[in-house]
Amino acid sequence: MRRVKLVLEARAPIAVGEWMTSRSNVRESLNYIPGGVLRGALAQAVLEQIGQHRSSRRTLGAHSPTLQQAFELCFGKSGAQFGFLMPFENAAWIPAPATALFNKQDGRYLYDTLVALLRDETYSMECPHTGYRLERGRGFLVRGENGWSKAPMPPKHLFVRVGLNRQLEAAQEGILYAIEAIEPFVLNGEAGRPLRFTGEVRFPDAQGAKAFETILNALRWHDDEVHLRLGSARSRGFGEVSLTYHDAPDPEPVNLKDFAERAGKPVFTLLARTPVIVYDPSGAPAPTLTPELLNESLPGLPASVRLLPEATRIERELVSGWSGAWGMPKPVQQAFAPGSVFTYTYDPSEEAAVAAWLQQLTVHALGERTAEGYGQIVPCSPYHLDTDITQFQHSGGAQ
Repeated sequence: MRRVKLVLEARAPIAVGEWMTSRSNVRESLNYIPGGVLRGALAQAVLEQIGQHRSSRRTLGAHSPTLQQAFELCFGKSGAQFGFLMPFENAAWIPAPATALFNKQDGRYLYDTLVALLRDETYSMECPHTGYRLERGRGFLVRGENGWSKAPMPPKHLFVRVGLNRQLEAAQEGILYAIEAIEPFVLNGEAGRPLRFTGEVRFPDAQGAKAFETILNALRWHDDEVHLRLGSARSRGFGEVSLTYHDAPDPEPVNLKDFAERAGKPVFTLLARTPVIVYDPSGAPAPTLTPELLNESLPGLPASVRLLPEATRIERELVSGWSGAWGMPKPVQQAFAPGSVFTYTYDPSEEAAVAAWLQQLTVHALGERTAEGYGQIVPCSPYHLDTDITQFQHSGGAQ
């Protein structure tokens, strides 16, 4: 599988949301860009280029059989998988695991309880370093030279606009609406720099990657840059970004030995990096990720693998979206929320086979809507070992 790293540079405020809030005239924005938003924006740009977009009906270029073929390869059933784009340059981000605990008063101290759950050890809900209360960790984490830290999220601004009367083409009395959007600049002292979103696109083969390159070359402007508008309120000046890309580094090898040594038995974990939409054989949302469901999605999982419910922590959320092709909202689906942790054990004699399967999973997504970035998994996240709360309690809180 081929992977490329994408960088989107904001040129205008970006409003990206799942749906309206309970107040129908207020649209809240996410802090990041889901893969489906970029996928839809690129698809619309290509269809408008060849004159086949049903909604806008614009033709911005001549019909090109080469571009048409590239579109089918990139956006077809077995096409590219567009990952989520995050507002920080560290590509090794994770959502805070459901086993994570954060210091409520001092965000520098982050812990994880997975090893304690595996060993059936008790742990205090007070920080080993400061004595302050611990609470369930939320948000996104990045790993740097000084260890794990909370990822800074960009500021958002609320824009209030006046509703228009389509017949009079003038402001309509008594109609206001508000759009929350991500600020396009990051303040750095008195000056600011454009906000950058980082993600990746996965292709099943080199042919798909070449088709993606053909699409971007067709969309380049006279300044040799790829400009797009994505998200909500594009006709109001929101959502302008420029896109660049380069080859992504190979994923790090999966470490099973350290997990087995720390837990006292052979185990591995799967951390939901993005929402995972999985259904059981009856068509209902799966209650958990059983080995049978994993093997169905990615064959080759050894038969000795079994789930450890006592060290599995699951959260759920609803996902939706907007389909530009349909001109309608996408169905609301139930998913395992980012940060859900699934823990498994296996026969030690099958360690090599388990490691090979997990290495494949680093570039393979599970479940539905994988082309939009859903279903991405982090096997054996080092966060569980680096911030294991038992090692700090046993050492009396020493770093």
